[in-house]
Amino acid sequence: MERILIGATQKSPLVHMDANKGLIEISGRSTPEDTDKVFGPIVHWIEQYVKKPQEKTVVNFHFEYFNSSTTKALMRLINKLQTIKKSKSIELEINWLYFDEDMLEYGQDFEELSGLPFNFVESDYSNINFDIESY
Repeated sequence: MERILIGATQKSPLVHMDANKGLIEISGRSTPEDTDKVFGPIVHWIEQYVKKPQEKTVVNFHFEYFNSSTTKALMRLINKLQTIKKSKSIELEINWLYFDEDMLEYGQDFEELSGLPFNFVESDYSNINFDIESY
């Protein structure tokens, strides 16, 4: 599988997915008018990845803000990850980095709705690395 690296824009998040490392990262703001255009390729990549995941998969979500359309897209994405968790030999680590109570509550809602365990990490939003050259 190919590695995907998509730089952040004013309306879409930074996306970094590397099947060889078992890494999925989505960070930034997400307010696209067409969420399928942004999240469709992500969901498709994950659908392919879960067929043959690494022994450990790490997912990092670190959002400044997202809209209601993104909420639906994220839930669809998280539900695809449940396939990994069903395998007892595969470890799935989901990290929800947040900088305020609202983002924490969104992460807790996703955890409750999906039934997947999340790690909640308080983190200053300024810690997000948007320099795609460093990936």
